Amino acid sequence: MFRHQSYSFIVLKFKWPVILFILFKTFISYAYQPSEGDVTAYFGPYLYKSNFDSTKTGAKSPNMGGFGLVVLGDVSAKGSLEIGMFYLNKIYLREDAGQYIAEKTGLMHITMGYRRWFTETFSGSISLSSGYSMGEVKILHSDFAPGSEIDTSARDKTEYGFDFSLLTELVKINTFAVFFDARYALSVTAKKNENADHFGFMLALKYLVQEKYPEQSISTKRYEDLFSYIQ
Repeated sequence: MFRHQSYSFIVLKFKWPVILFILFKTFISYAYQPSEGDVTAYFGPYLYKSNFDSTKTGAKSPNMGGFGLVVLGDVSAKGSLEIGMFYLNKIYLREDAGQYIAEKTGLMHITMGYRRWFTETFSGSISLSSGYSMGEVKILHSDFAPGSEIDTSARDKTEYGFDFSLLTELVKINTFAVFFDARYALSVTAKKNENADHFGFMLALKYLVQEKYPEQSISTKRYEDLFSYIQ
């Protein structure tokens, strides 16, 4: 009798912690696993900065905020094709004879490239990029006399370059995940003595858009384990 009561007490004592643990594991899982044919997308705020230091005459490169969207199409368990779109207000700095001008314009930055997954939670990518000027150009700083300013790439309709990215997964929740994406944009069409590169990072939410070979999810299996345990 005593042994039976002791056993019942132990079961009651540990049953709810186990149930709560299973529920937690039902919703929380780790590591994105690329699979051929799967399509995922991640989006979020993009914090960035043009790559130049403040000048002695007062031209500055402040921290800026924009928005990014990236779509991945897995081609294997280690690789994905990647298309990205980022909206930002980009600042360009150009120098001539010790004088500086800084101009800002709205820019749609498009990237297309390949992402390599080194582990299930860490990857890197290299992409071709193109930027399309949107809206009016605003002069933020100029050491030149009015009317004698030199132009910057902010006045060009299109710029081209390369994009580099290092991405890590922070946490995964079923078909969702949180990514941290650090990026550097290298311009290859910058004008002479111009700083046209920018860098930044995204704290992004990822969603599995399409799964080519759907299988019984881990969450479903854990629900079955939970119901089996309760019974």
